[in-house]
Amino acid sequence: MRSPLHNEKYAFLLEELQELRKRKGWNQRALAAELGIGQDLVSRAESGKRRLDVFELALWCQACGTTLEKFVKRLDKRIRSNQLPGLLRPDDADDSH
Repeated sequence: MRSPLHNEKYAFLLEELQELRKRKGWNQRALAAELGIGQDLVSRAESGKRRLDVFELALWCQACGTTLEKFVKRLDKRIRSNQLPGLLRPDDADDSH
């Protein structure tokens, strides 16, 4: 059973996935075409019905014009801004590296 904290953090991850795609100006079908997968897989990933592994997440980020590192830092910032323990150590979350 997942903790409520995990569920809340995962909800932020799902929101970040959707926002990443939308910032690119794409609908789910366009992202799916870029990734070479079906639109249903994008939909299921964004809704939390299907989990992405780290390699899939890296490809998703790359398709949307960012890096996995930038995505994780953005997610960490969002989590911390909601008064939850972050994913990164404070010095690793600094974008100046």
